[in-house]
Amino acid sequence: MWTLPNVLTLARLACLPLILALVWPGIESRTTCVWAGIIYAIAGVTDLLDGMLARRLGQVTVIGKFLDPLSDKLFYLVTMLALLQLPGPRIPLWIVMIVLVRELSITGLRAIAVTEGIVIAAGEGGKMKTTFATIGMTLLLAHYPFVIQFGFAAVQINFHVVGLWVTYVSVAASVLSGLGYIKGFATALKAKPAT
Repeated sequence: MWTLPNVLTLARLACLPLILALVWPGIESRTTCVWAGIIYAIAGVTDLLDGMLARRLGQVTVIGKFLDPLSDKLFYLVTMLALLQLPGPRIPLWIVMIVLVRELSITGLRAIAVTEGIVIAAGEGGKMKTTFATIGMTLLLAHYPFVIQFGFAAVQINFHVVGLWVTYVSVAASVLSGLGYIKGFATALKAKPAT
């Protein structure tokens, strides 16, 4: 269980309470939001590393196969729900609803696929969805407008607005990858020999 990839996955989960504390109503401030965004981004990097290291080091484990997707979903969904309690809210409810429906549907479909002996490889759409979701959530957590210095020019960037647009892209990619998974499942089920 205590392989490096699994430790990274558990470390990602351990970051979640810290992020939630930083954006808690009454505690949340410009500074705490920046730190929440930084921690979320670092945790997002561990998501890329744990799978890559597991394959490269030959440390793909059953517990890792369970923990990694669970950690990804918990990390993203719980953070989204935390943003709902802040004024605004920081993220539209309809986005949270679409993501919840997509994740629950695909998780259920994967369970059925396993019982039917069907294996459907993750497509590129899923990786794109995760990348945009991580960037979008990092920016939504940081939330506030900041002046960024580019050489001699200073540009004010509203992290909330940019984060929303990146999140819209991630939700679109999420829906498309979900539809691709459903199509792949239906095709594999149709091709499966009758018993």
